[in-house]
Amino acid sequence: MTTEQMKEKLGGMLTDHRYTHSLGVMETAEKMARLFGADVQKAQTAGLLHDCAKQIDRETQLAMCDKLGVPLDDLKRENTALLHAELGARLAETEFAVCDSEILGAIKYHTLGRANMTDLEKILYLADIIEPNRREFEGLKELRALCEKDLNEALLYGLELTIAHIGRKGRILHTQTMEAEAFYRNLLHKEAYHMKPLDAFEKAKKAVKVLDAKKANDIALLKVSDLTILADYFVICSANSTTQVRALADSIEEEFEKVGINPLSREGKQGLNWILLDYGDFILHIFYQETREFYGLEKLWDDAEKMDVDKIINES
Repeated sequence: MTTEQMKEKLGGMLTDHRYTHSLGVMETAEKMARLFGADVQKAQTAGLLHDCAKQIDRETQLAMCDKLGVPLDDLKRENTALLHAELGARLAETEFAVCDSEILGAIKYHTLGRANMTDLEKILYLADIIEPNRREFEGLKELRALCEKDLNEALLYGLELTIAHIGRKGRILHTQTMEAEAFYRNLLHKEAYHMKPLDAFEKAKKAVKVLDAKKANDIALLKVSDLTILADYFVICSANSTTQVRALADSIEEEFEKVGINPLSREGKQGLNWILLDYGDFILHIFYQETREFYGLEKLWDDAEKMDVDKIINES
């Protein structure tokens, strides 16, 4: 069956909204396949057909799964959102003449994920979340950025967003998703452990990028290695509230912990108006905006070389 024939058949099975979503996933999966060296045609087909069973009511889905011999656990039987992926893989085979096991696997796992996914499975899982018709939600911008850089990091972040969303809804999390999250968290931790250690400038740049992603204000990077033995670099930023001051500090610690780097010390000055994280060769100062203006730290280090923060943020 050609792609056009699949589109025509699928259009009669889905609402206009769901069909538009499927086209968005197809296009996004295609772009990601080109970026990460996966099979583009397989990505297109999986993206187009991933929701082919979505509009079928729960009772009919259950009857079809039983008839087609689709194995289901109790949680999948109770939740239509989980059921359609299992049935969709089988319908792609029986209704759309798809016999490629990689495509069928991508459709089957596009909702829950699993440990040790194929690249195509990862691509479809992520494309389903980030396709351009999705309504904005917290973390979507960051996930889209990761989907252009690292497939495994993006997948882990996508799984974390899914888990958080299910928790907020008060729903039961399927063990398959928990196993997937644990697998990729451990995988990335092992990869980070064996990475070449970051030098002081690379650490400081990483801090700048994390702060920018978390909406810190007025980020500055000063090279102070010629002026003091305290550190090689100072990273300075502002926050709109004491709550954001703490959140930015927590985010930095979490991201550096992923690559095996922990601060030598964390100090809270003036309550939570100023948090200092000392990483040895660079020191991070996170200020509440008014506190930063009061202390004028940058004026005290006016002779320091000011690095181009915008260039750092925009580099790949």
